[in-house]
Amino acid sequence: MRRAAVVGAGGAGLAAAQALAARNVDFVVFEAGSGLGGNWRYGNDSGLSSGYQSLRANTSRHHTAFRCFAIGPSRSLFLDHTEMLGYLERFADHFDLRRRIRFRTRVTAVRPVDGEWEVTANGTRERFSDVIVASGFNSVPRYPEFPGSFTGLQLHTHDYRTPEPFADRDVVVVGLGCSAAELACDIRTVARSVTLAARSGSWVVPRRVGVIPVDWFDTRVGSRLSINARRRLFVPLFRLAAGPRSGTGLPKPDHRLGEKPITVSDELLPLLRTHRIVACAPVVELRGDRVGLADGTERVANALLYGTGYRTAFDFLPPEADAPTNQHAPLYRGVLSLAVPGLFFVGIVFGHGALIPVMEAQANWVADVVTGRLALPGPDAMRRSVAQDAAFRARHFDPRFGFIWDRLPYIRALESESAQVRRRPGRIAARAADATVG
Repeated sequence: MRRAAVVGAGGAGLAAAQALAARNVDFVVFEAGSGLGGNWRYGNDSGLSSGYQSLRANTSRHHTAFRCFAIGPSRSLFLDHTEMLGYLERFADHFDLRRRIRFRTRVTAVRPVDGEWEVTANGTRERFSDVIVASGFNSVPRYPEFPGSFTGLQLHTHDYRTPEPFADRDVVVVGLGCSAAELACDIRTVARSVTLAARSGSWVVPRRVGVIPVDWFDTRVGSRLSINARRRLFVPLFRLAAGPRSGTGLPKPDHRLGEKPITVSDELLPLLRTHRIVACAPVVELRGDRVGLADGTERVANALLYGTGYRTAFDFLPPEADAPTNQHAPLYRGVLSLAVPGLFFVGIVFGHGALIPVMEAQANWVADVVTGRLALPGPDAMRRSVAQDAAFRARHFDPRFGFIWDRLPYIRALESESAQVRRRPGRIAARAADATVG
């Protein structure tokens, strides 16, 4: 009898738990914190969450929900962390998942033993046939290595909760990702000054075009067009939503739309245009109470906020698991380890748009494999598929984002294979193994 271990009880872990429960698979969810929700639980005592007080979803509630459970009415189109956590808790209760979650139980080691997996959590060892890693990859902050020293406050966005520590300070925010952009705006409410130091250009877009959420234009029908055709359609839409870049001080994007994660912020561009936030050249050196910039100038600063991303780390996995990193992701269909059998990853994904539907599709696919209803192709075919997917990403995305997928075609491909299983359990079309999933 199959028995699975799920590591993490955020959105990805709950998706995996629901998919396994629906197929009557015995499983345990290990959660380091005292409650479910992952990043959506503000003040999560797991120590892994990067949720902050003003956190809000970048995608509309209609697209952010699991397909198997409606999100229901809410105060706004874009849920804040309180509403999102409430939704995840209702999801867990609806499918009776809480009793399968072991809270305050941190997984410290996972290793293959005699054809099974031995999971060590809180000092106790337990055997499972399969392990599903759903712990995310945004919990180990990555800091830049600047020469020199700094005498003021230094904080990574991972550890940011409220703007109060930056009150009456001259703050330099390093980075131009979603968190850096949103937190720069948050800090501006209390700081003396906020400067945004961007190393490279990014596509910055608000959540809406007028009153219409931008993600409403990202449809399943439209996703059947080629990725380059969709880019040509979305460029004018994004420019309409964002308005002119002139006057913001931001460098122009150095890549095609969608090659890297898009920066979503409603307030950043207006604040830059009115000089309430100022953009500057990249930081290259720390100089006590100021920072040196790439253009030879310097800025007075007594606080730095690093929005410089994360180091992908699955330290509980053994070396032979060949754990994925951003630059190296040898996972069949983006979820199955090629190095060791019975090891899966759910939620290790970048995509433009809501990720919960991606996690749901991944979880259903994994559960079909675990139950044997979805037969896998041979190792050579899977390696060939991984290489084809990598080649597709190399053509269409920045290679530094190895987890990035063309979101809707990727979901469709996974759902198609699960649908084949429902029609013909235990089979998979031979041509599917060689297909690029986007």
